[in-house]
Amino acid sequence: MRMDMLDLIIERDFAAPRAALWAAFTEAEILSEWFGPQGWAINPGSCVIDARVGGVQQFVMHSLENPEHTSPVDAVFTEVRVGELLVGRDGPHDMTLHMIIDLRIEFSDMPGGTHLRLVQGPLPDEVIEPSRAGWESSFGKLDRLLADFA
Repeated sequence: MRMDMLDLIIERDFAAPRAALWAAFTEAEILSEWFGPQGWAINPGSCVIDARVGGVQQFVMHSLENPEHTSPVDAVFTEVRVGELLVGRDGPHDMTLHMIIDLRIEFSDMPGGTHLRLVQGPLPDEVIEPSRAGWESSFGKLDRLLADFA
């Protein structure tokens, strides 16, 4: 069986300074407050982030409706430029469909805030839109969290 593999690309502007957005991705306490689509949360105490090359990003999300339904992230950072770039590699495990999935997040200044460019993949074509919806839901929670920095 052949799967068409694609990269998910999302570009989004946030009305917060780059330092605040960077912290939201690299500080475990902050990431735990917003990451995960609506109806999901990070298990308390499961989040570990060491934002350096060779460092890890590890946590377990759970469904608020059924806490036994979980989704782990167990990534290793392969490239880090503080305040500018995070690149990590997750997998292979069940939640990555036994593949290795790369995630690249670029941060840049823009008038009134920060521009974020996210590239995740390769992903099977059929999971691109559900993945996009998950990120957009998470980013809605992040917007609310960052409102204090605007």
